[in-house]
Amino acid sequence: MSDVVQVDVTLLGRHFSIGTPAEERETLEQAVRLLGEKIDSIQATGRVMDTDKVAIMAALNIAHDLLKVKVGDGGLEMAAIQRKIRSMSEAADQALSAGQQGLLS
Repeated sequence: MSDVVQVDVTLLGRHFSIGTPAEERETLEQAVRLLGEKIDSIQATGRVMDTDKVAIMAALNIAHDLLKVKVGDGGLEMAAIQRKIRSMSEAADQALSAGQQGLLS
């Protein structure tokens, strides 16, 4: 069981203390930076929006980016990519094994 650490975060002028496993702290901090960048980008448009709308727009932008990476341009989902890699690895192992047996004969 991992230790939980508290990470202090400030977004849209509000302070949050978020508990996360110690080994995931860096990932949480990266997520906070990404969200902060999206918020800054939305606010830089110059249109006045309340903070709730800015937060929702930033979350939608990040979710959209995630789905583009997951699905790609007609590409494969991560699970399919992992299956292909595993299949290629197994084929390579079989070829190496067959090559080693040929050397021993």
